[in-house]
Amino acid sequence: MGGCHRFVQATEFGITDGHDADTEVAIVYPRVPGDADTDRSPFVNIDSSTVAGIQRAKDMGFADAQLADVVVSPFVFELNDLFTQTAKGRFFSVFRHPIDRAVSMFYYIRVADWEPSYKPELKDWTLEQYAQSDIVENNWMTRQLSNTLGGELTEENLSKAMEVIRRKFLVGLMSQIEPTMARAEKFFRWTFHVNPPNQEACRERLMTGGANSNKANKKEGPKEGDEAWTLLAHQNNFDLRLYSYIEQLFVEQEAFVQNLPDNFRNVDATCCKCYPQTFPPEGFECPEPVKNGDA
Repeated sequence: MGGCHRFVQATEFGITDGHDADTEVAIVYPRVPGDADTDRSPFVNIDSSTVAGIQRAKDMGFADAQLADVVVSPFVFELNDLFTQTAKGRFFSVFRHPIDRAVSMFYYIRVADWEPSYKPELKDWTLEQYAQSDIVENNWMTRQLSNTLGGELTEENLSKAMEVIRRKFLVGLMSQIEPTMARAEKFFRWTFHVNPPNQEACRERLMTGGANSNKANKKEGPKEGDEAWTLLAHQNNFDLRLYSYIEQLFVEQEAFVQNLPDNFRNVDATCCKCYPQTFPPEGFECPEPVKNGDA
């Protein structure tokens, strides 16, 4: 998403190349995985993937600097406190079916040697063993969205998670990724401003091929009624109900954008990488032409 729309992003990449030592918030162009001839994307020099990183961003005046187009983080409540009355944000998330997510997590953490959660011993485990172990996540979505990371969950936690999603989130579904992306573009008024033909091609690759680093390890998941499905459903009993609510919201939220065209991204699009250059009336800062292989 960020790459195709060429957003200025706030993610953990912002503090690579030594930018974790920066004392002032700024847009940087760190090296990211990819070919040497690939254009680097702009990031803000903060790390929104950790609580400490969010606090550092707050101390640096990240929100009021208004440099980022999008912030990526798993910490809903901490991120909410990052913004201010003069610099507000709106949550947007693409949700995945809890069983699909759990299966993907199993196959991911047993090969992802770059992750702190890496567990190579799982290569010899079955999915059923994982589902009955103390490693498997328990109702991850409900816990994150009700701010209850430990202990037993209750109906009150589920209600709180539903209320947070209803009040604060534009929801998307992994199973309906194209309508999800089109809705986000319309809702947030995202249009192409760098090189529309190239950006459209990038978007098409993303919609058809995806950007999931775990897709090479994708395995067919269990079907409802299988032992593994039943075991994982037990671990995600609240998340399954929460996901059903999200599916309902996805239908209802179509009303937010029903009068906007599906190709909104190309409405009044401009091209700062073309000759002659064009820019929107409100202005646009064209990304710098920094290659991944540059020193």
